[in-house]
Amino acid sequence: MNKTLLALATSALLAAGSATAADLQLLNLDNPGVGLNDTTPAAPVGGNPGTTKGAQATFVYEFAMKMWGSVLESKVPIKVYASFAPLTCTSTSGVLGSAGTNWLIRLNDGVRTRYYGSALADSILGYDIVPDPDDPGDIASRFNGNLGNPGCLDGSGWYFGIDGNTPAGKINFLNVVMHEIGHGLGAQGFINKSTGALYNGYSDAYTKYAYDNELNKSFEDASMTNAMRAAAMRTPGRTVWTGPKVNAAANVILDGNFHESVLRVTAPAPLTGNYGFYGAAFGAPASAANFNGQWVVALDAADGAGPLTTDGCSAITNGAAVTGKIAIIDRGTCGFAVKVKNAQNAGAIGVVIANSSTGTWGSMGGADPTITIPSIIVQYADGANFKTNAPITGGMVDLPATKAGMDSAGRTRLYSPWIVATGSTFSHFDTTLHPDALMEPFDSPTVQAQYNVDLTPALFADIGWKLHQGGATFANCDTGTAASDAYGIVIGSNMAATSELCKDTNALRNNYVSCMYKYRDGLLADGLITQQQALKLNTCIKRQSDQYRR
Repeated sequence: MNKTLLALATSALLAAGSATAADLQLLNLDNPGVGLNDTTPAAPVGGNPGTTKGAQATFVYEFAMKMWGSVLESKVPIKVYASFAPLTCTSTSGVLGSAGTNWLIRLNDGVRTRYYGSALADSILGYDIVPDPDDPGDIASRFNGNLGNPGCLDGSGWYFGIDGNTPAGKINFLNVVMHEIGHGLGAQGFINKSTGALYNGYSDAYTKYAYDNELNKSFEDASMTNAMRAAAMRTPGRTVWTGPKVNAAANVILDGNFHESVLRVTAPAPLTGNYGFYGAAFGAPASAANFNGQWVVALDAADGAGPLTTDGCSAITNGAAVTGKIAIIDRGTCGFAVKVKNAQNAGAIGVVIANSSTGTWGSMGGADPTITIPSIIVQYADGANFKTNAPITGGMVDLPATKAGMDSAGRTRLYSPWIVATGSTFSHFDTTLHPDALMEPFDSPTVQAQYNVDLTPALFADIGWKLHQGGATFANCDTGTAASDAYGIVIGSNMAATSELCKDTNALRNNYVSCMYKYRDGLLADGLITQQQALKLNTCIKRQSDQYRR
């Protein structure tokens, strides 16, 4: 998510009624022959009639805009910058896209002044707050133009179909576009993810619903310091959403009986609490059943294998103290597996690796099939405290069962990994949500955004968007199928977007009708609409086809 903050304005927050489907308009920023203008030939795929890569990408983008436009209401057109660029990428990981509001507006609801993205602010007020003809875009979005090339998620590539049948190894472009436009429409907070500071001292429409469930404070609470917000945003499960629409939907959508474990220290008293950790790629996974007890510092010789007496690179010398305990060992010099194997040989039942001050904190790689004990790595500062205050008592604790992605109070979790990810932390739902959600930080092949955008409309409703009520419409005809329901099913929105698709790609009336009948039959075959809904869709198809005669 990129946040280009080009203008600020202050206005009173007024109630502006609207019953107009939002009109999202594409502003193509690509150069000739690049991205949306790529002339490389391509065969039509998955309902996409484009015959070049650029035409297919443009088609998907416009389809996504029609989808969101049918879900939301606004009297003001929403203009969206789009382009392809060589975003950060390696052979095994990469940024698929980035997007965010292009303008921030300060509005006051009579109680508090907050920032709003311009598309949302315009919708609330009912007029264009920043009508600058030289820079009219509300949302700025970019997508990875190198995807699938050597050095950028090698062997992958964009899938430009709109049917959800993404081939193995490919990335569904429609899902990513729907996700990124979602950020620009308001699924983003402008708080500093590292320091916890509010932007220019103001909260925003998204941060309004952020809550620290450890301190039991809203992020907007007057007693909530920057440091408190920063700690919440880098502690998994601690930052949650209090918006009623999202939480009501999540309670229905998300799977139940989700179990999670935390690393908890119970003694000595100054260190009691939960701590961040990552597990190892070898040995037994750490659990409440196998990782509990007293932690002691393991000692070894300072020799050629490792210069420290606490690095575990040689045989452990205080075996009597380590036997039956969890060994604390410093990171460095030798591999993780070597350290854990030496602790296991000394009788340890588990290992806590204290990260080095310069080491990258994350999962512990390595391999040794003879290792059977569990091991974890903790942050540098935590490890230093553990060593200084050893012996420590603690281990893994199973939390009460919840919905997958909610806390015990029924609040939906926001993404707050131990290591702050500037473009992802806070402005996404957490990766513990199951089924996977559109607005999680990582692409999921299970997301089918052409039909289901799960919690996103509910999030939009929480922050102030007015959702389209009743059936989706096209040709001034009510399809009888909701544009989106309370649980993010967007069959009606897909109907309206598909009608535009069939109309734009078929100049002849009969061809339009054939296109829509084929689409209707597919919905029926997949059980996505009822016979009664199909009959109402037929009426709208006829009404649209009649306009071909005029």
